[in-house]
Amino acid sequence: MSDFRRNIKNSQRFEYGIYQFLDHFLGRERTFKMLGKRRKKFYRNLLETLKKSGEGKIYPIERRKDISLKEFKNHYMRKGIPVVLEGAAKDWDCVKKWSLDYFKELHGDDEIVMATQENMNNYEAITLREVIDNIKGGGKKYYRFYPLLDRHPEHLKDFDYQWLLDRKTKFSLFEAFQVFIGPKDSISYVHNANPPNFFVQTYGQKDWILISQYYTMIVDPDPVRNVYRNAPFRGKNNMPFDPFSPDYSPPNELYKYIDGYSVSLQPGDILWNPPFYWHTVKNASDSIGVGYRWTDPFYAFKIAPLYMLLDMLAIHPPIWKSWKLLKKDNNLVHLAESGQLDNYLKEKAERDKLKKVEVKAAV
Repeated sequence: MSDFRRNIKNSQRFEYGIYQFLDHFLGRERTFKMLGKRRKKFYRNLLETLKKSGEGKIYPIERRKDISLKEFKNHYMRKGIPVVLEGAAKDWDCVKKWSLDYFKELHGDDEIVMATQENMNNYEAITLREVIDNIKGGGKKYYRFYPLLDRHPEHLKDFDYQWLLDRKTKFSLFEAFQVFIGPKDSISYVHNANPPNFFVQTYGQKDWILISQYYTMIVDPDPVRNVYRNAPFRGKNNMPFDPFSPDYSPPNELYKYIDGYSVSLQPGDILWNPPFYWHTVKNASDSIGVGYRWTDPFYAFKIAPLYMLLDMLAIHPPIWKSWKLLKKDNNLVHLAESGQLDNYLKEKAERDKLKKVEVKAAV
């Protein structure tokens, strides 16, 4: 895999780190009031710096078969380099058995909560069956972070769990299996997080574009409020930059000069996604995949010291609460971030109470 260019000055990286630090503790609006003119000048100079090295390229992520455990850990994990372990899960039951109909039949009655990317104040309580029926009917509902093993731990046998344990870092505070079920052409916008991630493609095809955290100043995320960072909604359509259909008009012109990686995951492929690697994902077909993730703050700090420090100091919600909600259902983290968690939990308690009354009446 071709290495991306380090075409940003160290002084620029240091200055942007100061802006991120101030954004986190003072808020972006207040920081802009203090340093807005200097920050605009910073980005003008950054554009001139990037132009000197020419336009960027999207390289294919390296695909490896039969890679040794030692090589994976010493090269890809230690250095924080993404890689596809081609066909590594092809014999796992999650690849052999899982499909939309499989989940509908087994767990269609599961009540889930879905928060939208565009506005996390908008969420809906819905059943998994309704989501799958929507997808099969040509709809656009995309269910992210389904906490499958938390609800149905028997599915652990669908994975080679020892294979995963052998390849995770030595220290971890939690682990989670999070399933993504989405229709063709659905997309997750550019985002990153501190948990390392083995992403197992089990059904359909999923396309990825990844960008190193080295280029965080180009993404310029809003201050972190939980364990995730997202590309900001801005520009003429008030949407995040989309590397699959790039528009380099302002304010996204800097993306034109950075390198990235791409891959199309097929059933049985496993993608190693290191901490803080920016990525956007698009389903090339109806798709099911599962992310096996854990938190290792020491490893993440080694990869990106500033961003792990800011994550540890997140307050909306604090990181310990994010980790707790993340293990239970990552959608709850987003509800907590938007201030909707208490409303959802209250509504859920009322629905659960009503169901109990209905069951008693039916007896």
